[in-house]
Amino acid sequence: MAGSLRVAWFVQAALLLSAWPLVAQVRVGETSTSLSGNIASGYTADYGNMTSSDHSWTVGGNATASGAFYNPNFLSYNANVYFNQSQANSNFQSISDASGVNITTNIFGGSHFPGSFTYSKAYNSEGNYSLPGIANYVTHGNNDNIGFNWNENLPDAPSFSVGFQTGNSQYSVYGTSDQGKNAFHSLNLHSGYSVAGFNMSAYYVTGGGHSVIPQVVAGQQIAETHQDNSAEGFNVQHMLPLHGSASAGFNRSEWNTNYLGFKSSGSIDTINALAAVHPLNSLSISANANYSDNLSGQLYQSVISAGGLVPGPNSDSKSDSLDLMVIGSYTPLQNFQTSLFFERRTQSFLGEDFGVTSYGGGASYGHRVYNGNFNSSLSVTANSADKTGADTLGLSTTENYTTEVMGWHLNGSFAYTQNAQTLLVTYMNSFFNYSGNARRRWGRFNIGMGAGAGRTALTQQAGTSNSSQSYNASAGFGQWINATGSYSKADGQALATGGGLVPVPVPSPTIPSSLVSLYGGNSTSFGLSSAPVKNFIIAATYSKSTSNTSVDALTSANKTDQFNTLMQYQFRKLNFVSGYARLEQGFSVSGTQPEVISSFYIGVSRWFNFF
Repeated sequence: MAGSLRVAWFVQAALLLSAWPLVAQVRVGETSTSLSGNIASGYTADYGNMTSSDHSWTVGGNATASGAFYNPNFLSYNANVYFNQSQANSNFQSISDASGVNITTNIFGGSHFPGSFTYSKAYNSEGNYSLPGIANYVTHGNNDNIGFNWNENLPDAPSFSVGFQTGNSQYSVYGTSDQGKNAFHSLNLHSGYSVAGFNMSAYYVTGGGHSVIPQVVAGQQIAETHQDNSAEGFNVQHMLPLHGSASAGFNRSEWNTNYLGFKSSGSIDTINALAAVHPLNSLSISANANYSDNLSGQLYQSVISAGGLVPGPNSDSKSDSLDLMVIGSYTPLQNFQTSLFFERRTQSFLGEDFGVTSYGGGASYGHRVYNGNFNSSLSVTANSADKTGADTLGLSTTENYTTEVMGWHLNGSFAYTQNAQTLLVTYMNSFFNYSGNARRRWGRFNIGMGAGAGRTALTQQAGTSNSSQSYNASAGFGQWINATGSYSKADGQALATGGGLVPVPVPSPTIPSSLVSLYGGNSTSFGLSSAPVKNFIIAATYSKSTSNTSVDALTSANKTDQFNTLMQYQFRKLNFVSGYARLEQGFSVSGTQPEVISSFYIGVSRWFNFF
């Protein structure tokens, strides 16, 4: 009887939604507003091995309001509110119902003082903890962000802009009891001015963050990071004779970090200068100089800028570097360019002095070959080290080719580098990567495939490699059937952060080995979809990932399995939706069985243009 009443209510609700009247846009005084959205209702069931079953009739939807006051260039806004609108069975992205709001406001857009404000907040939204090159771990939690920007652009006056951002998130990793948190804030100021042919600019930025890293990847009970940083600088540029220009700048940055108990603070001052001339259409010459009073700090900041938080050197650790380079480029033919260079680098690092003299040249060429486009470049570098007297030869090449053969669209690329200089003259980097894709269409039938791989490592430094490979394929016949599949594999070194693992090919003793995570794994995914009749869609996806992570003698075998299906039919402004989602995720280090959670949904939604 209860089931019959639910079906009857569902039918009545669908008829009511289809009969809802539409209202024109509303304007009150100087304010114009439009409101649209959809309302959804249906039956949902959630169950799993670590959570109690839940069966209910749910109501959800979203609404978007947009408008302006007086004039869109004076004040405009857009606000989106959603409730119970993120089931994976409706968009293949979530097995949880999410609710939240997104607001954007622009003010004085048509003036010399434009500004904007943004705000977003989400509850119970699905997220990811990233792994390089393979499928991510699935998480769920809450987050919010707020920010504003303002600019001053008066003619014949210095420009000025200010921006502020802050946000935080809290999440749980399915399959463990681990919790993660991220919080950040940033403030940036910029100004520019031109006088007597000199273009000048200055900036100041400051910010910080706090993260709690899940134990499953951090390898210890308390895994927290803190970071505060700031930077300021000044740059000036002026034109030179012979179609040239010269520029110079000073930059200072400061940091204070605590990464898993390793504390560090310091500052970096850098000075750079560049001059270039173009005496002929085919000839250009440039010279540049760069000086840093804290080479160790630069090394760590290069990692921080990639998303990692690492312990820096002690503030009393002395290191510096000076880099001088001259480059000449000559283009004898339209598609052929050559270059020669000379470089001198001196560094003081870890109580020792190092120096390297380098010289070499390169060439690049592009041309049409067999109905396709071919581009190639090659450079050779000879390096001579002062301290050891050792000579090394560096080589770098890239090749790209795109063509069409008998209806097949083909493209491929290849890159190889041996003994490329890194920030430290004592380390050389070597890597290769390649990729290729092919696709073909016969009437309604189409097929495609692709592959790629890469590897990078520090020369003469064992255990610093990161590698990945991926393969994909697709086939389809019109709207009747489309199938996709992919496989990826990756392994290497990384640092654990609040948002995922970040590859860090920086060797010890720069980073303590106890902080370096080792990872490796593979991912497989398949997808199938069909639209046999107009406005009707059937789709399913499946993905599986297995990985291993190890840090500080703590090793975990990990597994993630996801399956999603969707059926959707649109009749006028009504959408009938049914779907099923299943997630299985587990970590051996957690000491518990993998978590399995499933969700089923069937319902109807109706789109409205309220006013």
